[in-house]
Amino acid sequence: MKYFLSALIAVGLSIAAAPSYATDARNVTVVNETGYAIKFLGFNAPDDGMDEWDNELDKVLQNQASTYVEFDDDDEGCVWNVRVDWQNYDETVLWKNVNLCKFTALRLRYDSGTKTTSFVAE
Repeated sequence: MKYFLSALIAVGLSIAAAPSYATDARNVTVVNETGYAIKFLGFNAPDDGMDEWDNELDKVLQNQASTYVEFDDDDEGCVWNVRVDWQNYDETVLWKNVNLCKFTALRLRYDSGTKTTSFVAE
């Protein structure tokens, strides 16, 4: 029985460690490390124009919080534009032509010295 239980645990661990083939390569975790709350997080394809955006947030994304963004089968391509709007400011940050298939996380950061927002891809 001890060997059966050990084998069962080993099989369970190997299944848990196996990659999920149903996961879309564009799905990404967005981590807010800017020091400010984000009220809008949008992705659109470069051919969609700058007026077509959907907010991926159900609520404000506070500093040090994260959200997981899933793409559906209707979405095509790896390259997307990313837009962020701040909760207490009327400014928008836009990154164009970001290849989401190359990483699984975007860490959004703000440099107060240069007053620029950037992201680190992981």
